[in-house]
Amino acid sequence: MFNFPELRNLMRFAGRAIDIGDRMARDTSAAISLKHIEAYDAIAATGSTIAASVELGISQSNASRLLQQLEDYLGVRLFDREKNRLQPTREGLQLGPEIRAISDRLRALKTAAMELESGRSREIMLRLAFPASLSTTRIPKLLKNFLAANGPMRVEVASGSYLAIERMVADGEADLGFARLPLMSPGLKQEKILSSRVICALHKDHPKAGSRQLSVADLKGQDLIMLNRERPVRHELEALFYKAGIRQRPLLEAHSVASACALAAQGLGIAVVGEIIAREYATLPLHFIPLEPELPVAYALISGEKFPMPKAASLFLQSISDWA
Repeated sequence: MFNFPELRNLMRFAGRAIDIGDRMARDTSAAISLKHIEAYDAIAATGSTIAASVELGISQSNASRLLQQLEDYLGVRLFDREKNRLQPTREGLQLGPEIRAISDRLRALKTAAMELESGRSREIMLRLAFPASLSTTRIPKLLKNFLAANGPMRVEVASGSYLAIERMVADGEADLGFARLPLMSPGLKQEKILSSRVICALHKDHPKAGSRQLSVADLKGQDLIMLNRERPVRHELEALFYKAGIRQRPLLEAHSVASACALAAQGLGIAVVGEIIAREYATLPLHFIPLEPELPVAYALISGEKFPMPKAASLFLQSISDWA
């Protein structure tokens, strides 16, 4: 595999393949391509234009014409016929290793270009940005399935707050991110919207664990675990409490859904969090109960408006189309 400097060198090398020193400068009107190099390789290996044409899947006349064009371009005869077999001339023997090296490098360049075009190259990193609550739960599983289906590639998973993720994507530091709607930053596209709602996560032995739903009034006097005040959902919850005439401060404040669920799993209170992320912690001893009245919350997979989405990111987005 190649890094970008190596790819640039390959491209320069491919350009020089059309002009092997002064020896290749006698007929600048000829269009020498990889086919000419491949024809030379096949003829050198088989000693026959007939066998070479079979190997290349072309006609014998085409193989002979490619060889003639290459010899005209170089200005030297590469083969002599001896006993019905083509043998390299002295010049052909001298130029052979250089021509084969060009062939190898051109094939490598073609392979690298195909990998880049398909989005399956190790040379372009797939850069994802997700909140920590997902980058340690859902994302590893999604990546495992994605890489199994699409082959190995380099992936970077960054974590941060929703605002930090928006900035990473808008600034081109991440190809695809996960953020809460509405978006706070310009220059972003919503690739996929994930609808959810706020629920209550509480220990399975909590007195309220058997409830089918919990109203705002049911939460009065309970030890609550809520996200910090920087989160929009916190303000929306406080507005619900205010409307119900309840003045209640949370016992614990968490900076992530993961932390809130972990605290609730220790029996420290009722976590009021977004369902789509909280469900990732279903293996904890928790019950998830809808909050009434329903408080919708929506998320989006986002990309940057100023940056074309790499093929790898498009493939990843397609692979998670059934998420939520």
